[in-house]
Amino acid sequence: MPNSSFVARRMTKSDTRSAGTLLVLTFVTLAGAAEYRGKNLFHLPVSSLAAKPGAYRVAGATIYVGMEAEPADNPTIQYYDAKTRRIGTIENVSSHEYRTNGSPVVTFVLDSPVSPVVEKRFLVEHGPDRLGASLWQAPGADRRSTIMLIHGADDETRAMGFLIPYFVSHGLNVITYDQRGTDDSTGNWRYSGPDSKAEDAVAILQKVENDAAVDAHRIGVWGFSNGGWSAPIVPTRFPLAFLILKSAPSESITENVLYEIGQALREHDRFTSEQTSPALAFERTMLLALQTNSNWRTAGEALNAAKKQSWFPYMRVPPGMTTPPPPPMLAALQAALIYDPAATLLRVRTATLALFGALDKNVDASDSAARFRKAAKQAGLKDLTIVTFPGAGHTLLRSTTGYEDDPLLPERTVEGYPEIIIRWLDARGFTK
Repeated sequence: MPNSSFVARRMTKSDTRSAGTLLVLTFVTLAGAAEYRGKNLFHLPVSSLAAKPGAYRVAGATIYVGMEAEPADNPTIQYYDAKTRRIGTIENVSSHEYRTNGSPVVTFVLDSPVSPVVEKRFLVEHGPDRLGASLWQAPGADRRSTIMLIHGADDETRAMGFLIPYFVSHGLNVITYDQRGTDDSTGNWRYSGPDSKAEDAVAILQKVENDAAVDAHRIGVWGFSNGGWSAPIVPTRFPLAFLILKSAPSESITENVLYEIGQALREHDRFTSEQTSPALAFERTMLLALQTNSNWRTAGEALNAAKKQSWFPYMRVPPGMTTPPPPPMLAALQAALIYDPAATLLRVRTATLALFGALDKNVDASDSAARFRKAAKQAGLKDLTIVTFPGAGHTLLRSTTGYEDDPLLPERTVEGYPEIIIRWLDARGFTK
């Protein structure tokens, strides 16, 4: 039996799919991880799309179309209708005709984009690793502002859906990359914490900043969910002109885990407050033991008692967890769960736009916004804009509860998103 390692996976569906960011415990073997490294598992070039990525004019509306691959082995064609705000996936019916997968069914004819997108693929050698990335731009683009999109912790490739043509059509270049272990990138995404993800981003930016299409003085980063822990690290290591955070936590990872668990236990009145309280107390005991690598006897007793409770399946405990865990498992757990952005945020002076959904059940939007404001004041950050959208959950889609399995249908972005990003960038001269 090979040694096993446990890592926490922050599951993020991309900017437009209705999925949460629960820290899900994933059990993998070290041998399996070694096999995973370096394989070009899912090479999904743009040519595999029947519809070219870009902005289309359909019946007086602008439809943004791009390929999304999350998970990496399940590519889909994603669209955003700027007129109705509807978002989802489409499938080819015949020739240039496409129809939505969600109800009510709508048919689009996507012939030739009014704002096409050109992809320039490249590789970055980063220490012993290799990172696959793309620079997306309008044909003939020259010295434009450029925005890099940072994933959450998921097996997602550089194919990040409608956001790519959306930003390109509004005058920016876009950089996306393959998560470690997908497409052209080596390594394993399961072991990428905020710091290592930020290092990957910096390596890619250093590679592309001298490209003729890129204005090196107008480069920014966009980070969603888990990527919101990594994105603020980047300007402390690479000169950025702007920072955009969507549903980004400013609490520590352990604090966020407790918030998510609490919300999951309360969903649909699944458990009473009398049950939720001891469940969270148990999780705190386990997290404290991991953080300090101590008090394992107390943690073991708590684990044995918790296994008998109905709420135990909702806890972040891997199968076969021992107290203490084997050294490789302990190291992986600590790398995944021990990070506090407080010190980093005190060093950020880059113009920042932070967006939240008031009903977010994956990130404490109110608390995160307050911490961002406090850190900005202490850091001397003069240009911070925070917007919280009512009636929106984690992905800023319309919702009445904020829970991922309870969206308003058909799925639509909340009023004002994503247009607010373009207005904010335009006011600072980044779309010109």
